[in-house]
Amino acid sequence: MAGQIIAKDMDSELMLYETEKDSVHLLNPTARMVYDLYKQGMNPTQIEQKMCEKFQVNSGLDLHSDVMGCIEELRSKQLLGIDD
Repeated sequence: MAGQIIAKDMDSELMLYETEKDSVHLLNPTARMVYDLYKQGMNPTQIEQKMCEKFQVNSGLDLHSDVMGCIEELRSKQLLGIDD
């Protein structure tokens, strides 16, 4: 069974504390946005669209790979489940 993750708002950043592993992860504002939107049920394409709106950038291969890389890193650290 996975341990509980406690989230604490740190202004623009988000601190995630894994109780079972007694470890802390600090998400910068961009990673926090990906994490929050993914947890709200958005898929990577929708997350990219939201990021384009917020940061006023064009969608592209770099943004797609950055979003996917962030999601994969969060999954590898078990901060997002495969089925989230």
